[in-house]
Amino acid sequence: MLIILYKFLIFIFYLPYIILIFLRKLIKKEHPHKYKEKIFLNKIIRPKGFLIWFHAASIGELKSILPLVEYYLKQNPNSCFLITTVTLSSYNEFKRRFNSNKRVFHQFMPYDFNFLIENFFKNWRPDIASFVDSEIWPNFILKINKEKIPLILLNARLTKKSFQRWKVLGKSTKKIFGCFSSCISSSTITSQYLNTLGAQNIKFYGNIKFCSSIEKDSNNKNQFNNITKRKVWCALSTHFDEENLCAKTHLIAKKKVENILTVIIPRHIHRINKIYANLRNLGLEVQIKEEIDDINNFADVILVNYYGSVNKYLKNINQIFIGKSTIEKFKNSGGQNPLDAAKIGCHIYHGPYVSNFEDIYKFLDDTGISEEITNADDLANKLEKNFKKNIEINSEKIEKINTFSNEIFKNLINEYNKYIK
Repeated sequence: MLIILYKFLIFIFYLPYIILIFLRKLIKKEHPHKYKEKIFLNKIIRPKGFLIWFHAASIGELKSILPLVEYYLKQNPNSCFLITTVTLSSYNEFKRRFNSNKRVFHQFMPYDFNFLIENFFKNWRPDIASFVDSEIWPNFILKINKEKIPLILLNARLTKKSFQRWKVLGKSTKKIFGCFSSCISSSTITSQYLNTLGAQNIKFYGNIKFCSSIEKDSNNKNQFNNITKRKVWCALSTHFDEENLCAKTHLIAKKKVENILTVIIPRHIHRINKIYANLRNLGLEVQIKEEIDDINNFADVILVNYYGSVNKYLKNINQIFIGKSTIEKFKNSGGQNPLDAAKIGCHIYHGPYVSNFEDIYKFLDDTGISEEITNADDLANKLEKNFKKNIEINSEKIEKINTFSNEIFKNLINEYNKYIK
């Protein structure tokens, strides 16, 4: 009954969804041409060979499947790949990675409406499908099951809130989650949730984001040359009010750590002017840094005002605080991905609210790669201690992560090989 209600609501909201997509196109949040793939019928010539389909909503999910795609591109010369995404940024990332590859194709995921779904399967006829993370599209899932196509829920992630919502739906939930041939979970708690919701063949090897590789920096200019004598730490992916925590940390640490420099990379740079004003009100000398700017050696705080160069900072700064982890309102949805920093060998600090990556942080805490902080005083004291120790990139810790990620990937391939010809 609830599935019938869902289908009815999907029908009712189809026209409003079309209007929403057109409005997003007008403000350039949708692709100027490919937006039609989400809402209208289209005709596509299916590539020859065994077609492996991944649905990855946004950039994070897209990056997490890259090791799998790259592995099967090499191992299965007769296979081709369809990657569906939702966001414009994920398409741009896809284009940057695969634009010249004749075996990897992209389409925006159509609205979960039956006649669009029928058109999608008529065009593509995939041989295996994978939905990544928390992407649950009921009508698509039921269609895949009807077509007897193997369906994998990859790096499955369910929050407590989403689990409670699904649980209320009872038999309908069990029907949907029972369609998955295999559920590869991202955490032990998600495995428990999936079992309760009626999923079968649940596996937990570790979060597949451990398997992602670090991109090489194509810009050879080292903007850190003129601050080699300074004690530098970085706050990454900060959310509202965490910049004040960083500023207080800087002021406390400055009393004991000579020549300290704080770099802040906010999660959302549209807040940059407000952050700047707040930091200046605390008496700090702040540089708003654009991509081509050199770092001002006389600044207290460098405020990064562009996207895409995080790894450059991670490779030049050993001590990293990762945000969305100290704000109580994110108690059940906190944490940003720390793995790029960990794989480069940085020492990581985080607050208590990291439920989005709970198992990852537990592994990093247990191996001494990361540690929890409670407030500005705590963070300042730990920074001071590690500056005195002259902490450096730790190859032993990198090796621990590589060993763990290799084991995850090996298990992942063994599971996929059950379905891939």
